[in-house]
Amino acid sequence: MRRTPITDVQDASESFSEISIRPVNQRPRPVLLPFTIRLVRTNDQLARAVNVRTTAYAKRLPSLARTLRSAESEDGDRDSIILLAESKETLAPVGTLRIHSNIHGQTEFERELLLPQKYQGKSIAHVSRLGVVGGRLGVQVKLALFKALYRYCLATQIEWIMVTGIPPRDRDYINLQFEEVFPNGGMVTLPSSMGIPARLLAFNVRTAEQRWRETDHPLYDFMCNQIHEDIRIFDSVSGAWANSRSTRRKGTSANRAFGVTFDVPVI
Repeated sequence: MRRTPITDVQDASESFSEISIRPVNQRPRPVLLPFTIRLVRTNDQLARAVNVRTTAYAKRLPSLARTLRSAESEDGDRDSIILLAESKETLAPVGTLRIHSNIHGQTEFERELLLPQKYQGKSIAHVSRLGVVGGRLGVQVKLALFKALYRYCLATQIEWIMVTGIPPRDRDYINLQFEEVFPNGGMVTLPSSMGIPARLLAFNVRTAEQRWRETDHPLYDFMCNQIHEDIRIFDSVSGAWANSRSTRRKGTSANRAFGVTFDVPVI
């Protein structure tokens, strides 16, 4: 049995558009993936995610990769979850990313930067530590991780996804309809990336389905019509997810903007 070599890993620099997924049939339908995506629940799963992450960063940002050989404190934060993609055939890890929300406290972006008014007081998911295997499979893994991220944010009523992109990788996020947080093209430096300049980008979760549909975006069918049972991030969810964000967030009044309900199906 041929195993996917874990040394053949890349970071998020490959284009999301390298694989053609423009719909042939836009009706909802089940589609199988050659891998599964789950939440990291055990120390072994975390170690596998860290391994993929470290190898990915070693190719592009070796100085940063040296600091990622072990799990970070953010990995165990109560507002963090880590997604892990694993090959069905070999069980090898093929991709990972981390989501840190501001349910109980500020994200790094909110602590370190003065965000524009439109993002202040809103629910935000800080996405980081994305790494996937190389080649065509890696592009598919990356797309599926993005769908898992999107579904998670819909389920938890997170309005904004935020990422940093180092040029030219930032164009991949622009192609997904992320917007620049600082429209003048200014770069930001953050402790988590050892001060490496990057562009801060944001994605509106609540309006995504409508925007993709109205622009006939090539991702629309994959993100909104295809039913991927291999994305298993809801296999063991917390009962707290059934409550509004206002009741989950201690000390937050119910009339905060966090109470917005997204009328979008999660598939």
